[in-house]
Amino acid sequence: MVPPPGSASDSDKTAVIQGDAETLRKELQKAKEQEACLIVIRGKPQGHRYFLTQPEMVIGRDPSADITVADQAVSRSHARITRSGDDVHLVDLGSSNGTFVNDKKLKPNEPVKLAKEDMLKMGNSILKFLPAGELEILFYGNLGSAAHTDPMTRIYNKGYLLEALEAEFKRAKALHTDFSVLFFDLDHFKKINDTYGHDAGDFVLKEITSLIRGGYLRPKDVFARYGGEEFVVLLSNMNAKAAQELAERIRAAVEMHPFIYEGKRLPVNISMGVAELASGIESAQTLLKAADKALYAAKQGGRNRVVVAN
Repeated sequence: MVPPPGSASDSDKTAVIQGDAETLRKELQKAKEQEACLIVIRGKPQGHRYFLTQPEMVIGRDPSADITVADQAVSRSHARITRSGDDVHLVDLGSSNGTFVNDKKLKPNEPVKLAKEDMLKMGNSILKFLPAGELEILFYGNLGSAAHTDPMTRIYNKGYLLEALEAEFKRAKALHTDFSVLFFDLDHFKKINDTYGHDAGDFVLKEITSLIRGGYLRPKDVFARYGGEEFVVLLSNMNAKAAQELAERIRAAVEMHPFIYEGKRLPVNISMGVAELASGIESAQTLLKAADKALYAAKQGGRNRVVVAN
C-alpha cells in the first residue's frame, strides 16, 4: 500500500529513529568526556560552565580565585571545592554571608559532599553542580539560556561575549595566565548573499559555526557571534603561538570544507586576527581591539589568512 501524501513510510521512520539514536549515542559519548562542573544559574556570566579540573579550587569574588563570582555579596575567598575520584566536596571558608547548598547553610570549614543538581547559593549568585559525564553538561554547553544565544547560529551572542571577556580578562590578569582572543569574519560575505541569496548566507553562517564548534574548540572556550559575519573566540590558558596554530587549523578547515547549497559549492574563506594578553594591555576592550586590528591587517594583506597582533 502506498502511503498517502505527506505521511512517512516505515523506512522513513526507521531512518529518522536511527538518525536520532546515532545523535544520542554521539552526545552520550561526548558527555562521558566532560569533567564535573558548576554552572552559573543566577549571576554573571549566566550559563557559564566552570569545569572542576583541579583537585582543589577556590570560589570567590577575587579575580585570582579559581572560580570568580562577580558578586559584591560574595567574599573574596568564599568557599572551596575539593575533588577526590568521583567525589566532590564543598566547604565554606568562613565567608561573610555564608554558603548554602539547597538552601541549607553550611557550617564553616565542614565539607559537604555534593550530589547531582545541588544548588549552591553564595551571596546573590546560584551555581548548579553536575557530576562528570552528565548529558546535561552538554545542554548547558549548547546554551540553555536563550538570552545569551544567537538565534541563528546557536552560539553565544555579543552580550554574553562581552561579559565573559571581562571576567576572563580579569582572571588572567590576576593569575598571570595566558589568554588569547581570535577575531574573524567571512571574506566577501556580501558577494555570497548577492549571488546566491540571503538564505545561502544564513546556511553558511550555520555551517561554519557547526564546523568550528564541533571540531576545533575546547568545552571551556567561548565562541560567539559578534555581529553579521563577525565572530570571536576567547581562549583561556592559551598563548599567541598556540592560538595562531589553532587559527590556522580553523582557517584551513573552512577553506577545505564543502559548503554545498542547493547543489552548488559556495566559495567560503575567513580572515583571522589573533591577540594575546600582554603587559601593555590594561583592559578587556583593548585586547579585543588588538584582535580586531589584526583582523583588519589580514583583510588588507589579501584575505584568507591569519595575522597576530604586535
